[in-house]
This record gives sequence, C-alpha cells and structure tokens, in this order.
Amino acid sequence: MSSNVSPSLSEEVLKGTKWYVAMRWCIRGLGFVSSAVLARLLIPEDFGLVATVLVIFGLISLLFEFGVNWALIQNNKATDDHFHTAWTIRLLQSLVVASLLVLFSPLIADFYGDIRLELICQLMAAGALIRGFENIGTVKLQKDMKFSRDFLYNVIPKVLSTFVTIGLAFYFRSYIALVVGTIFSSLIRVVISYIVVNFRPKFSLKEMSDIWGFSQWILVRNIAQYISTQGDLIVLSILTTPTKIGYYKWGTELSFMATTEIQQPFARALIPGLAKIKDDHGRLIAAYLKALSMMTLVAVPVALGFGAVSEELIPIFLGGGDKWMPVVPLIEALVFFSMCTAMYGISGSLLTISGNVKYTAYIYWVQALVTMATIFPAFYLAGLQGVAYSRALIGIIMFFVVSGMVVKRCDVAFRQILNVVWRPVVAGLIMFISLINIPELEMLSGGEMLIAKIFLGGGIYTFLVLFLWMLSGKPATFEDVFIQKVSARLAFIKG
Repeated sequence: MSSNVSPSLSEEVLKGTKWYVAMRWCIRGLGFVSSAVLARLLIPEDFGLVATVLVIFGLISLLFEFGVNWALIQNNKATDDHFHTAWTIRLLQSLVVASLLVLFSPLIADFYGDIRLELICQLMAAGALIRGFENIGTVKLQKDMKFSRDFLYNVIPKVLSTFVTIGLAFYFRSYIALVVGTIFSSLIRVVISYIVVNFRPKFSLKEMSDIWGFSQWILVRNIAQYISTQGDLIVLSILTTPTKIGYYKWGTELSFMATTEIQQPFARALIPGLAKIKDDHGRLIAAYLKALSMMTLVAVPVALGFGAVSEELIPIFLGGGDKWMPVVPLIEALVFFSMCTAMYGISGSLLTISGNVKYTAYIYWVQALVTMATIFPAFYLAGLQGVAYSRALIGIIMFFVVSGMVVKRCDVAFRQILNVVWRPVVAGLIMFISLINIPELEMLSGGEMLIAKIFLGGGIYTFLVLFLWMLSGKPATFEDVFIQKVSARLAFIKG
C-alpha cells in the first residue's frame, strides 16, 4: 500500500478520531446507563411501540432528506449563502415531516390496531419540528475540524436528555418516557447549537440549485439506505407483535452498538480530510486504503467479539432474568451484518467524496430490493432468527458489491482491498468460533465467564492477526503502523 498520505492529514484525522471516539463513548456510556435502567423499568412492548413509530417517522423523514450536510462538507468553496440555503431546506423539510406525521397518525394507529400509536406519532412530530431549527453552522465544526467544540455540542445534549429520560421512566413507567425524552433531546440540541457557534442562519434559497445538484443523489441514496437497513423492522411491524419487535430492535441496536462507536467517529473525522485531497488521486486512494485497514482491524474483533459474549453479557446488561434472552441468537447473527457495514461504509464514503454519489444510490437500491425480497421467506422459514441470518448474508454480499464499485469507479485494484481486510476477517472468524464453542464452566459465574471470554478472545485475535501479517511478509498495512507505535511507546518507557 502506498504511504504517500500527508502526515499532517493523517495526524488531523487521528486527532479527530480520538475526539470523536471520546464523544461517542461518552454518549454511548450514557446510553448504556440509560438502556440498563430503562430495560428494567419498561417492558419489551414499550420499546416495540416506539420502534414502530420510529420506523415510519424515519421513512417519512427520508422522503424529504436532501443531504445538505454532505453538500456543505464536500464543497470546499461553500459560502454563508450555501449555509443559509441548507438551513432553510432543512427547516422546510422538518415542517413537512411533522405535518405528515400528525396528519397520518390516526391512520397509523388504525392500521396497527393500537390507539397508543396516535399519541406517539404526534409527540414525535413535535420533536421533528423543533429539530428543524438546529443551527446549520454546526457543520462548520466538522468541516473545519474543530473537534473539541464539536465534542461539547454533541455530548452536552446527551447528558441532559439521559437524566431527563431516566427521570421520566421512573415517573411514567411506560413508553411515554421514551418519546418525551426524545423531544427534550431535540430541544436542548437546538439551544446548544446556537451557543457553540456564532453563525446565525436566515431564510434563503439563493444557492438552491447548487445544493440540489449534489443533494438529489444523496436523497435517492438515503431512501434506499434506509429501506435496506430498516426494511426488516418495517415488514416485521406488520408480521409480528410489538414484543417481538422489541426483541429484534434490541438485537439490531446492540449488534451495531460496538462498531458504530468506532465507525462513526472515524468517518466523521475522515470525511473532511478526504474532501481536502479529493483532487489528488494518489493521496486519496492511499488514505482510503489506510482507513479501510484501520477500520477492519478494529471493527472485526469488536463486532464478532460482542456476538461471542452476548450470552453472558445480555443478562448482566439488560437484567430481568431471562426476559431479554431471546435477543442473544439475534445478536450472534446480526454482528456479521454490523461488521460488513463498518467495512464497506469506508468505501461508500470514498465513492461519495470522489463524485460517484449516484453509484452509491444504485448500490443501496439493490440492497434495499434484496432486503425486502428476502425478509418474508426468512421470517416464515425461521422466524426472527431467520431474518437476522438473512441480514448477515446480505451484509457479506454488499461488501463485495461496494468494493467492486470502488474498483470500477475509483481506479483501485481489488487485490489492494483484499490485502488489507483478509487477515483481520480470518482472525476474527476463528476467534468467534472458538469463543462460542467454549463450554460453560460451573465454577465461573456469568460475569467471570464474560471477563474470561473477553481476555481469551483478545489474545486469540491479536496473536492470529500478527502471525498472519508476518506470514504475509509484513505488508505496509495498519498492522505495521500499530507495531511501530507500540515499539516507539515501549522504547520511550524504557528510556
């Protein structure tokens, strides 16, 4: 792999990744606390009801989602007029989404045969409208790589909303706590957005044509991406009960939790960096391969390791005895989808930055159609677990499809992609198979078994990755960077 990536860019991306990882883990840590408490106070049906509305809300939102943030980030010549126009578009979008959700709330409740859904829809509409007033200037924090201020902007609202939601759960002991907590989160996020940046948006459509020229393909892609990632919940909300949807929703959320806390911070820091060098093809591809190597090396063990210890982790995390155990087999399958998504997400970012956003739309529409076509037979053949395994298979297929598009559109050899991913994947699979086949030891409690599996899995994965890397001739992938950093740190300690 080429190593001609600017050190300053690599350092900036790494610095940003550290900030965003800290941000995501602060947010997720709060989420862990919130989830652990809420899972004990509420029942699976509560989560299923809210998940049903969130699926519908997300679908309506995407019909009017024009990807204005992407349009601003990739445009190195964006002016204040571009930001004013983007804010106006987003505000109008929120108004339309909120209106439609209120208008159709009685029909949604009638369709699912549950009057509670009408109130949930109306409350979610209020939250959507409030969120539309968020300051678009916050995009500049990411675009200009102002990581510390972006950290505060994202963490403070989460801290406040977490405590409010937990307090509401103690008071209501129902799904109302989840919905009202979401509204409060939107409100505080809007307030904070005007505190952390000085930019003040105003109503304008001056740069509408410029933003729309890029954003129309983001809209088409986002709709397909939503269907491909949420289509299972859309269909399951028709086929099964809120309780089972609650199980599946938790399985999906937990299986993605570990990888998204790595992928999203990394991508958030990486994308502005790639945008700055998008006209230098050599540097762009070198940066992409380094990013893919790093993401794969970390995402594979995190995703598969989470699946391998889920049987011990779920009773401890969610509590309630056996109440949440049906989630375990779903997680063990869905972590493969999570792993693949983290890997081909980096390739999708490259396609978007390099001006091939319409091809990402084509790819996700293929995924959406395959997803919707396979859910029905998978559910009828093997229930929720069948759907989970069908998603895992789709994730594996999509990795090769997206990688193929990168090869075709971005002048990258497939062997370059394969060279940075095969060792972590092989090592991760061996680790996963080893851990799930460890027999239960009566002398160890669930918590002790969890700790033992984590250390054993970490040891197996690290040994295999380094062994395969040396067996491959020590290529210049992220394993090499890791070894150099560890060696330098050890030398510093000894010195």
